This record gives sequence, structure tokens and C-alpha cells, in this order.
Amino acid sequence: MKIITMVLTAVALLTISSSGFALLPGKAEDGRPLHDNFCMGCHVSMQGDDGSAIYLRSNRRVNSIEGLMGQVAFCNEQIRAGLNEYEIDDIVAYLNEAFYRFEID
Repeated sequence: MKIITMVLTAVALLTISSSGFALLPGKAEDGRPLHDNFCMGCHVSMQGDDGSAIYLRSNRRVNSIEGLMGQVAFCNEQIRAGLNEYEIDDIVAYLNEAFYRFEID
């Protein structure tokens, strides 16, 4: 049941129209420490080095701001980090500013 809920949450985030994301609600400066604390351990184990290669690889999964939002929400559920929606928004803002640089209308 939890897997279905996680998948539905990720799909819902991915299918929301981009017009709803005129501005990212999170704060990148608050997202960095959350990212470093909750995300980097897994990313280092997957990619080695400092883990940032996961964002820079040519075959990365995330190709839009909606995809980034969905991926962060999915990872939160997968590792049971317990991040709230504001913390997830902060991590998304940090990742977009630091790595992805998706255009936001």
C-alpha cells in the first residue's frame, strides 16, 4: 500500500501543470543543509566521490522542474526521511540553483 501511495504522489507531482510553478516556493539557502544531511549519504554510496555526479551525469532522470519535484518527493518516501513539504521545496530550490538551472516562468 505504501508503494502505491509513493508512486501516486510522484505521478501527481509530475503531472501538475508548469503554470503552477511560476516561482519555486522553497529557499535554496535552507535546502542545502537539508540536502547534505538527508541526500548525500545515499548519493555518495551510489556515485562515489562527493555524490554530486548524480546530478551532472548525461543520462540523468530529472529533465524538468516538475521531474525534480517528483524525484525529491520520491526519495523522501524511499528513505523515510520524514521531510515536510516546506523542506522538500527548499531542497528542490537548492538543487535547481546549484545543479539543474531549469527555467522558471
